[in-house]
Amino acid sequence: MTEIDSEFLSNLYHALRANRRRLAVQKLKAADENVLSVRKLAREIAGHEMGITARQATGEPYRNVYNALAQTHLPTLAEVDIIIYDPERQTVSPGPNFTIALLLIIVNESTVDALYGFGSVEI
Repeated sequence: MTEIDSEFLSNLYHALRANRRRLAVQKLKAADENVLSVRKLAREIAGHEMGITARQATGEPYRNVYNALAQTHLPTLAEVDIIIYDPERQTVSPGPNFTIALLLIIVNESTVDALYGFGSVEI
């Protein structure tokens, strides 16, 4: 592996280290649309974290997820081209490195699950 390839992979892993970032990629993949509003993505993630439907995800937990996505997580994913984040329109869509990021998530979660039996991969 060349130095450039190693740095590229390190940047992707760094961007994917937070669970909410991995969830954002997975929820974007599972969505019917190719472009999601940050509001809808935040509801999906808040619902997942609270064990309820996205429609039920409201109040402070939803606001916390929304703010964390808009201020930290989505810009981090956009920096390495995993997603395209438009902060003015508050939309998210897959970026050039989306597929490789999704593959890293699937391989890592499947491997950990196979070795240690922790849950299952949601894609």
